[in-house]
Amino acid sequence: MYSFLIDRRHEACGIPASRLRPPPTSSGSGFASLGREDGDDDWRMRERLKTVSVALVLCLNIGIDPPDVLKTSPCAKLECWVDPASLPPQKALETIGKNLQQQYEVWQPRSRYKALLDPSVEETKKTCVSLRKNAKDERILFHYNGHGVPRPTKGGEIWVFNKSYTQYLPCSIYDIQQWLGSPCIYVFDCSNAGNILLAFDKFADQRDEDAAAAAATARRDSITTPDPPVVSSQQNISMKECILLAACGPSDTLPMNPDLPADLFTCCLTTPIEIALRWFVSQNPLLQNITADMIMKIPGQLNDRRTPLGELNWIFTAITDTIAWNMLPHDLFKKLFRQDLMVAALFRNFLLAERIMRYYHCTPMSSPVLPSTHQHPLWSSWDLAAEMCLYQLPDLLKSPNTVQYQHSSFFSEQLTAFEVWLSKGPIAKSHPEQLPIVLQVLLSQVHRLRALMLLSRFLDLGPWSVKLALSVGIFPYVLKLLQSPAAELKPVLVFIWAKILALDNSCQNDLLKDNGFTYFINILTSINSPTIIPNMSEHRAMCAFILSVFCHGFRFAQEACLKNDLLITLSLHLNDPDPLLRQWAAICLAKTIEQYPQARDHCLRENLHLRLLQLLQDSFSEVRAAALFALSSLVQNVAELSGGKIIDHPKYILAVENCVCEAIVHGLSDASPVVRKELVIMLSRVVSVNYDRVLEASALIAKEELGSASVTGASIQQSSDPAVQHQLRVYQCVYKSLLSLSVDPYPLISRLASHVVDKIHVSLLGQNLIQAPAALLAPVLTAATRSKNNSSSSLSAATGAAALKRQSTFATTRTNSTSSLSSLATHQSAARRFSHLEQNGAASGIYSSSVASSNGSGASGLKRNSSSFVVNPFKSFQGLASLVTFPSVNVNLAAPLVGDRNAGGESDDDAMYFGSNRGVRRGDESGNSTADSAKNGFAAYFHGGSGTLHPVEEDIGAKKMDLEKAIEVHLVKDATDEIGVELKSCFYDFNLEYFREPQMKVPDVDDPGSTPFNQKLWRHQQNEKYASNSILKSPDFASQLKFDNQVNFLHSDNNPGTHLYFHPFEPHLLGADDADGVIVYNWEDGSRINWFRNSNPPGSRITSLRFINENDVALIVTGSDEGIVRIYKNYTSLENCEVVSAWRAVNENIPVSPRADLITDWHQQTGSLLVAGDLRMIRVWDLERELCVQDIGTKYQQAVTSLTSERSEGNLLIAGYADGMLNLYDKRLPSRESLVRSFGEHSNRILQCQFQNDGRGDYHTLVSGSRTGDVRIWDIRSPKQSVRVIEAVPSGIEMTALAIHEDAPLFACGTNSEYVRIFNVNGVNLNTIRYNDGFLGPRIGHVGCLAFHPYRDILAAGTSDNASLSLFSSQR
Repeated sequence: MYSFLIDRRHEACGIPASRLRPPPTSSGSGFASLGREDGDDDWRMRERLKTVSVALVLCLNIGIDPPDVLKTSPCAKLECWVDPASLPPQKALETIGKNLQQQYEVWQPRSRYKALLDPSVEETKKTCVSLRKNAKDERILFHYNGHGVPRPTKGGEIWVFNKSYTQYLPCSIYDIQQWLGSPCIYVFDCSNAGNILLAFDKFADQRDEDAAAAAATARRDSITTPDPPVVSSQQNISMKECILLAACGPSDTLPMNPDLPADLFTCCLTTPIEIALRWFVSQNPLLQNITADMIMKIPGQLNDRRTPLGELNWIFTAITDTIAWNMLPHDLFKKLFRQDLMVAALFRNFLLAERIMRYYHCTPMSSPVLPSTHQHPLWSSWDLAAEMCLYQLPDLLKSPNTVQYQHSSFFSEQLTAFEVWLSKGPIAKSHPEQLPIVLQVLLSQVHRLRALMLLSRFLDLGPWSVKLALSVGIFPYVLKLLQSPAAELKPVLVFIWAKILALDNSCQNDLLKDNGFTYFINILTSINSPTIIPNMSEHRAMCAFILSVFCHGFRFAQEACLKNDLLITLSLHLNDPDPLLRQWAAICLAKTIEQYPQARDHCLRENLHLRLLQLLQDSFSEVRAAALFALSSLVQNVAELSGGKIIDHPKYILAVENCVCEAIVHGLSDASPVVRKELVIMLSRVVSVNYDRVLEASALIAKEELGSASVTGASIQQSSDPAVQHQLRVYQCVYKSLLSLSVDPYPLISRLASHVVDKIHVSLLGQNLIQAPAALLAPVLTAATRSKNNSSSSLSAATGAAALKRQSTFATTRTNSTSSLSSLATHQSAARRFSHLEQNGAASGIYSSSVASSNGSGASGLKRNSSSFVVNPFKSFQGLASLVTFPSVNVNLAAPLVGDRNAGGESDDDAMYFGSNRGVRRGDESGNSTADSAKNGFAAYFHGGSGTLHPVEEDIGAKKMDLEKAIEVHLVKDATDEIGVELKSCFYDFNLEYFREPQMKVPDVDDPGSTPFNQKLWRHQQNEKYASNSILKSPDFASQLKFDNQVNFLHSDNNPGTHLYFHPFEPHLLGADDADGVIVYNWEDGSRINWFRNSNPPGSRITSLRFINENDVALIVTGSDEGIVRIYKNYTSLENCEVVSAWRAVNENIPVSPRADLITDWHQQTGSLLVAGDLRMIRVWDLERELCVQDIGTKYQQAVTSLTSERSEGNLLIAGYADGMLNLYDKRLPSRESLVRSFGEHSNRILQCQFQNDGRGDYHTLVSGSRTGDVRIWDIRSPKQSVRVIEAVPSGIEMTALAIHEDAPLFACGTNSEYVRIFNVNGVNLNTIRYNDGFLGPRIGHVGCLAFHPYRDILAAGTSDNASLSLFSSQR
């Protein structure tokens, strides 16, 4: 069975989880830790370098062997694949130098090359200094071949020649460091090359220390020296940025095998394919028919992947990249393999050199040091690919035009391996080693689609996988693919880009540079064109999301999208059947016009705002919130944004104002807190942009309410201009709506709206638009003082009612602009004030302000009270002491508050959002209000301004911190670094997180085998077993149950005597007192699990209480006679119980005296909550849509006192009325025709009516009972006469409670004569439970409520006089 109100938006009212909770820290060594949640998120190479100059230093001295080297005979002799003995020495030297340059040019063709052939020290120095001068801060490659000179010394000296070539002269690596500077890459191909590397590191450390000391001295000198010397940027580069590759260790000798070239290390670095194949052939006796000449003639080019040579190079690159990515730390991999193309090529080839040279007992060295890779398993894949190519080589060379080359299966097999890893899901213990290979496959058209599909599956695993792919280098590949016209790639490319941008929005410039964004606009535009994408709407929604990120805070992107008619394209999707596309089309439209007046004007010219207004009635709350988010972006200060170049056209101003009014009408009545929060944010922007006009409008309201004597200023004189009058009506509507939202039942919404309202009130008082605020407050302060000094709480409910009658609220001021609003602020405001003061004395609440007046006529005005907060008029204006000069009056505003050291802390509704009530600390117990503490007005209360009560951070639970963080998320600081009136929306960021979550994976709760699924399945199985074993399933047996054994007696300090409700499957019993307390009992052991306040205002009470989602994780639904429904989760936890949703289910004003009950009924199968009362209608709220989907006219003038619907489809419902009438309605019929039948035999108030199982699974039987004690049995299919009448109580005794079992033929009635009677539907009185003061007798007082357990023979009776519950059963 489907559960409701468990979606992500119900967790924190549309606030991103990352804003409320710190990022999770990864633990262990699993692959998830590689997601770098807590590491470096900068996957881009911000310091990308180029090797712009290359020095090729060849000291070969052909024909003369060095004195310290004893060569074998025969010996390796090839240098750069040239035999020096085959040419004259000088010609051979030049040819070798030329070949080496050509080999390097394969990897870096645009570098400047300088060959030093048998150079002298002076020539070497001159060349190095010149190269550094030309290279500036770029990298230089220094290649040294010392095969014709002595070995390097342990001090790091290499050998060159004198000018006459008669001596070997040493050249210290220290000097070379000085000449070349940094950054550089050094290649040393000579025996004992490790000596150079060790000496280089020692000298580098020394130089860096000297440079640091010199920099410190320069900083000191700069303080005293007027013109300090300028330090070049080159001198600031550490020598640690240099990279070294050495052919062997400090004591190794290069191999002299005649089958190998003499410069084996250089060959590995510059011609890896040729040397790798030669070495492989030498190790494989089965390939003796392959000669060296044949290897040098492999067909193709290195850069052509369709040829044998190009494919081998492609495979080699993929394998070495993958080995490095798997073996190296990620930061080192990024530096060596992604920073410089030349460095990346050399290090890929260095891995091959390590493999080959270790075979000949040489250990190549590098700085930075790399882990050993010569035995990595992927080398076997390279051997296989090489063998497959060499096997075909003789035929290819013999008949190149007739023999078809068979391409390697390497990439296909690696994709299969990657797919196998993906099939494991996130349970794998390490990251997929094939990821770099997958990226290489993207270069191939043959495997590209499969690779992209697998890559999209990998990216869908979570943000860690996206970061991992970006660190490997996915971005250049997918960016280039946006230029591809292939239709089959569109859906997967859109998905991949959505995943990337959901994590990192820094790609905006990349999309703009090559017009890559048009790829996604074209997909949105092609509405009528045929497509092969199966779920086109979902992919268009992703395109809208991508373009939203593209335009987010990026004016160039907004301009480009406007030129490409994105706004018109988006408008075509606002009516799409897919709600996700509607939602993101609205968000994308908002991001395109956000803070961009030209785009906003274009939107208004094309009447796109009218389409957004239609979305305010959408059936999905996310779409409605997105529409408000988009409409909010229309509210702009055009003159400020354009620097005064654009004047807002009156036509556009009028259109925006109409949008604001429409948003208010629909938003105020919305059940979704997310929607109402967006409305508050929109109105705050309206106030911010039109602040002076809003102040003027609110002052005019005060003038109407308080009289002209209390309002001053010529600026608020009403103009005769119709346009000005229209604007004032709009802003009055805005102000009244904010007042209504400031008493919203959802805590976060009320706090945010209160922030805006308090800012307005502060400005009204600070600008002297309202006079004599202390005089206006005097009556309220006097009443508060009386309440505080009266320890017996003499302010009774009658006092509150009297105050109610004296008070008038802004809701009573009806203007043309607000005529469509049913109620913006109710009469409950004043009652809350007096009753809260009665209960809590001078208790305080943050952001509770009121300005009241009292004159001879008894009128009162300006106030804003929250049902969610304890109101303290002292505290409300104490912070204004430094802002407003209060007239002299015999009232001390601050002293009463400061003197009360028992002032309360947070409000009860805050506690339900936070989790539990916590201690508070007084901000300034001296009572002195300073200008510094109050200069920010009420906004300073967030930070504990002077004279305020603010939370003690160390004593606050996680829930409270969440609310404080939630508030701070929406606050915006102005240019003066003060918190302004405008609130910031986080709706875009919240919805962005949707694309960070897995999209392809089935949710855990629906995935068979997952823990949440197993838990849910177990609960359902246990519940079914529990229900099937119920003894009440047998009607004959159930009709004989007497409930004559008292099994438990529950006592509470609070009186749970008004409502009771059993959980069907858990031993939980709900109780509600006659105010706002909700109690959760464990009825098996008699313990109290939890108690919390419903936070309905004083003078109101809970009139409805029940569970929903009972078959899974249950929620509690309460309804109070103020017309508000609240829903709670985690109800068994004192710390974590919190409001899931709360809204005003009834907007109409409920009569004050007598107050009608708010009656609810729940239908789990359809998710419908039926609400009725003294409304003349029954409202049907869909909790999945969070919207009122139907208003059923009752066609009756009495208040509804009982409500029930049939179990199967929920289409038929019965309403019982205060005069005894029963009406049968059919929801499927139009509202005017929905009344099907009436039953009028009862003569007094209906206490309860219930469809009852007739024993055959049908629910055509209706049982009803009235206050006079008559219980009637009806068959709704028969004529209007009842089937049976049972006089449940004697004549003259009032029946006060009635419980009707839904599945068993039983009902129980209670009276104020202290007894309970149990009947079956045949009229048999099974038992009468009376009060007995004996030791073992039942305790029955004045019965206020009764409840049957759905599946157990348990009856609960609550008394209204002794705060107790009694539980009875038929089993002993």
